[in-house]
Amino acid sequence: MESSKPMETPLASNWMKENVTSGGVVEAIIYKQLVGSLMYLVNTRPYMFYAVKKLRQDMVKSIKLYWKETKHVLRYIRGTTLHGYHP
Repeated sequence: MESSKPMETPLASNWMKENVTSGGVVEAIIYKQLVGSLMYLVNTRPYMFYAVKKLRQDMVKSIKLYWKETKHVLRYIRGTTLHGYHP
């Protein structure tokens, strides 16, 4: 993720419109650990609460669409750490 392109928003605006049945399943434990880490991060970045809440609601279904959006959040975090804090 170090060489990934930083994002300007925590979540893509149209991510829930994608077909959730078209993707495969990802490793549930890794997905849950990553979302858990993001939940901890919300304590210091409360403006990310909505994005993390949406990902947390779907922790039971660890499909590629949710994994893709979780990586989007990580790229957003990368962009905020590179360019300074800006909610």
